[in-house]
Amino acid sequence: MPASIPHQRPGFDGHWAAAPAVPASPPGLSLAALAFDTAPVALAVTALDGECVRVNQALCELLGYPAERLLGATYSGLTHPDDLRQDEEAVAALSERGHGPSIEKRFRHADGHLIWVRVTATLIRDPDGVAIGAVAAVEDIAELRHRHAELSRLALHDPLTGVRNRALLDDDIDRALRARDRDGGVVAVLYLDVDDFKQINDEHGHEAGDLALIVLSTRLRDALREEDTVARLGGDEFVLMAHLPTAEHAAELRDRVEGVCAEPVVLAEKTVSVRVSVGMAVVDSFGCASGPALAAEDAAMYDLKRGRRKGVGSRTA
Repeated sequence: MPASIPHQRPGFDGHWAAAPAVPASPPGLSLAALAFDTAPVALAVTALDGECVRVNQALCELLGYPAERLLGATYSGLTHPDDLRQDEEAVAALSERGHGPSIEKRFRHADGHLIWVRVTATLIRDPDGVAIGAVAAVEDIAELRHRHAELSRLALHDPLTGVRNRALLDDDIDRALRARDRDGGVVAVLYLDVDDFKQINDEHGHEAGDLALIVLSTRLRDALREEDTVARLGGDEFVLMAHLPTAEHAAELRDRVEGVCAEPVVLAEKTVSVRVSVGMAVVDSFGCASGPALAAEDAAMYDLKRGRRKGVGSRTA
């Protein structure tokens, strides 16, 4: 910048232009107060006891209350009860360090629904350094949390069919085995493989093969209870798991699964017969882990496939 041109700055077109004068504040309102009131970020000034003494328009819009309803209100009165403990810890940190940690919490909107927000606060001190209140910035993070939840779901579920993937399967089986050790019953683990799936892809195309897997996964979920597990390991392989009262209930589940899978699938106006091989392991002993259970039903399924080629076969390990 040329030294002979004071108080100038480059404009958007790259040429030097005189800097605009600072706009005058409305009578009786400082520039700082005007900036607070019109800031795009939701802001609140509170007394040391948490009572709101000043709020801006962005906060009113976020919470759905007029300013006069928020003035005199407290954070605890707006906060979901389950988040009050976190608030207390943040206030303690604020008092000790002069600035609190950013916390994620829930405020209750004027219409009753909950709003996920991130709150960051800093102490306000008088000229002598004595704390007289706090200013808090409140950020709406509902969309951010939704994106994070969706990413977490995608990391733990099969993107094609929406059922669980291997990352969740081991945890589900271990949890069911612990429940069996505690409450009794049996844990049935079924390994399902679509016979001649390559032929479906070759004759009808990969889109048709994907549709067959989607239809199959929907039927499997409908055949099980809500608390049971359907997982896709990849390709045409699925694992089902259920904690049941007896081995007879497990056999009934296997028969029901084989029945729904045997129903024809309509692909591109063509009816396709889909046959599956189902191997099942029934765990009724104490202290079993997910690894041996998966290995047993995997072996049972491949025994069944080999048996079909020979005209015989076992369906249960």
